[in-house]
Amino acid sequence: MNTLINKSPGMEVLKGLIGLAVAVIIFLNPADALVAIATYLGAVAIIVGIGIIIMALYRKSGFWQLFFGQGIIYAIIGLLIITYPKLTASLLIFLTGLFITILGIIQLSAWMRLREVMPARPLTLFTGIISILVGGTLLFNPFEGAVIATVIMGIYAVLYASTRFYTAYEIFRTRKRGGGEGGGEGEG
Repeated sequence: MNTLINKSPGMEVLKGLIGLAVAVIIFLNPADALVAIATYLGAVAIIVGIGIIIMALYRKSGFWQLFFGQGIIYAIIGLLIITYPKLTASLLIFLTGLFITILGIIQLSAWMRLREVMPARPLTLFTGIISILVGGTLLFNPFEGAVIATVIMGIYAVLYASTRFYTAYEIFRTRKRGGGEGGGEGEG
């Protein structure tokens, strides 16, 4: 409980408000939100790449050339993502669909081979079928699947915001009971 007491309830509320803002943006227009998320990730990649380049040039010791090259690659990937955000979003969803489909095939294969000794046979069969259906949807209609994935991100943002608000409430409640700033040795 000590770490809970030392956190700022205001910061947790801010995180919750940001989570709710993201959820509202996503729910208002999921297709555009996915492109915006891809653009944001591209910008982050560029910033990280430039930071790594600066760090490598500043230190110039050890394997600085490796870090320099890594920074350039991050910056180029970020630039490509920002230049082609719809393609990036569709490609990411396509690869996710491929992974989920392969996972479903592996689950069905395991179910067929091990159904006599497998502890959760019906659940494994069910998840295998669902994985293939979801993966196939993402593979053969990646942008529509991307919209669904974006809505799921919106639901996650609401859940995240709710947990941040609850954490802020718990911090405030603990401090009000006498936990104090940085104290709280008796809480555990």
